[in-house]
Amino acid sequence: MKRLLALLRKNPMIDVICTAKGNELPCMLLEPLWGIPYNLYLPFASMYMVSLGVSAFQIGITQTVFFLSQVIFAILSGVLTDKLGRRWCTLIFDTLSWSVPALLWACAQSYHWFLVAAVFNGIWRVTENSWYLLFIEDSAEERYVRLFSVCHIAGLIAGFVSPLAFGFVQKYGVVPTMRVLYLITFVMMTAKFVILHLCTKETQIGKRRMEECRHVSLLSHLWNSRFILLDMLKDKRIMLTVALVASYMTMKGVQDSFWPILVTERLGIAEENLSIFATIKNLLMLVSYFFIVPHVNADKFKHPALWSLLLMALQQGMTILLKPGAYLFVALGAAMEAMALSILTPLTSALQTIAIPAEERARMQGFFFTLCLLVTSPFGMIAGALSDINRALPMGLNIGLLMVCAVFVFWLDGFNRKHGIQNNA
Repeated sequence: MKRLLALLRKNPMIDVICTAKGNELPCMLLEPLWGIPYNLYLPFASMYMVSLGVSAFQIGITQTVFFLSQVIFAILSGVLTDKLGRRWCTLIFDTLSWSVPALLWACAQSYHWFLVAAVFNGIWRVTENSWYLLFIEDSAEERYVRLFSVCHIAGLIAGFVSPLAFGFVQKYGVVPTMRVLYLITFVMMTAKFVILHLCTKETQIGKRRMEECRHVSLLSHLWNSRFILLDMLKDKRIMLTVALVASYMTMKGVQDSFWPILVTERLGIAEENLSIFATIKNLLMLVSYFFIVPHVNADKFKHPALWSLLLMALQQGMTILLKPGAYLFVALGAAMEAMALSILTPLTSALQTIAIPAEERARMQGFFFTLCLLVTSPFGMIAGALSDINRALPMGLNIGLLMVCAVFVFWLDGFNRKHGIQNNA
């Protein structure tokens, strides 16, 4: 048994899990309680909206409202995280941003329900900040990429339940199935938020920030944060990272929202088969996280990032050129997307975290998200309008965004080399 454990620990991902301590372990172990329901409903979310009479343009507007809500709460996320602490902030705003929308989605009757849910769902930007800090703030920097990867692995493993949704959609239809899945989402996610709160402790930096903010009002703390924002705007490394992450977020948002519509309506792929492609992506991402991502680090990000962007661009181009019924090539595209995203997602998360000084990470990370979202928010409506003209046009938009990502990868790498910056992750 010891020999087997020693052999397994030679894989960096297994080693990270075996050596997890403090908040790392509950944050990783509880992730499936969020990932299982999320992966069950996600492949059919757009089709659920369409089935309830929501147009592609209205989906785009909903996406834009979702982004604008994220902008507002991203601005507030830093001061809320410092004021309330990482643990309480995560519990309160996770509940508002996931449990409440899940109930709204389950009961949705029209487009307006989705708009209200989008406003609440945008609150998750607060907990993206507080949860990330709760998870990694007491950890060593060199563990960041692998810790982020392990969390994605936990979500992917949970994603293998998505074929269950395939069977239910096939038997009962999209709308009845999705209503039940959203109710399951409410129960499982709420349980995760409560258990996480009970099993974690406030971080050391979190305790200091809470004490420093104890007698400072929320508005005063937010107003004083303008100096933090000014410092960020003057830091070229941070701004290049913002540009890269914003471009990547925009591309992924367009892909998640409009790829299902393209393959079902233009390529004739049955709605219930979407979960099959989601399973293919999850399986290949899982393989990549264990055998490819361990060799990727934020110090030498240029080549893995560029190869991943190229692979993603090829997938977009292939999808545009496909003819109806090309199931095999849609599956191949899903595999290409999986390999690209398995590298780009943890890599951009690590670059973002490392670019920001630790002591002011809560407020700076909040502004980081805000700046990203100011760029990405109009693209939901733009992609929706393009989709109404031609279902393939959002994929063309994504090719352009991927080229922009590549430019910022070159600039950020050049800046780091010029200034002799070496990351530790």
